[in-house]
Amino acid sequence: MQADLVSLARSWAVRIWLGLMVLQAIVTVPSSTSDSTAPDALAGLLATFPLIWSLFIIINSSGAVSSESGVVADSILSKSVTRYEYILAKIASRLVMVLSFFLLITLPAAYLIARYGIGALARDGIVWSILIIGMMLVLLTSLAVALSTLFNRTMVAMIGTWGVWYAAGAITALFRVEFLSPLDIVDTLPATLQGDYIASDQWRILAGFAVASATVISIAVLHFSRKDL
Repeated sequence: MQADLVSLARSWAVRIWLGLMVLQAIVTVPSSTSDSTAPDALAGLLATFPLIWSLFIIINSSGAVSSESGVVADSILSKSVTRYEYILAKIASRLVMVLSFFLLITLPAAYLIARYGIGALARDGIVWSILIIGMMLVLLTSLAVALSTLFNRTMVAMIGTWGVWYAAGAITALFRVEFLSPLDIVDTLPATLQGDYIASDQWRILAGFAVASATVISIAVLHFSRKDL
């Protein structure tokens, strides 16, 4: 996990992504005091993660395992690391990266917008919104790494993750869990940030993403443990 995080820190794709997020936050915070209200500004910032920055999450997570498909067998055989330790370290490192960047951008921005923006923000609404978007990113990251274990080509894993993520609305409708649709959640962010929500619905969304993430991670671990390396 430590080695993987060091590798990610040296990646130009990761550095460019972080730089773009910082620039976007710098533009968003002042707009909350002039062009738009605080709920709309913060909702717009949070929405960029599942709608825009999801592309960078997919790029940086889809190659977690597939990019090392030619050497992973030698790595496991030559070092005292098991298959379970390897795949769990890969998943954990990507989750640490994504969630760290997410909180690094959103927490300071939420504080500044709440303090200086026009319009009231509910503290519990901010917490719920950040938690839900964070859990949504956990599912996306887990899905990208899981497909990276299924396919030996990074591009195939990337396209597969992208296709599943952007078809999420249709998938949630198929399984009758529309409350987990990313677009529907993004649409309700301004109201949630103002405290206009039902707590039981928020818990249901969190539980849904937690179960889906745990399922995806379990599939990835089980498949990798039996995969012919």
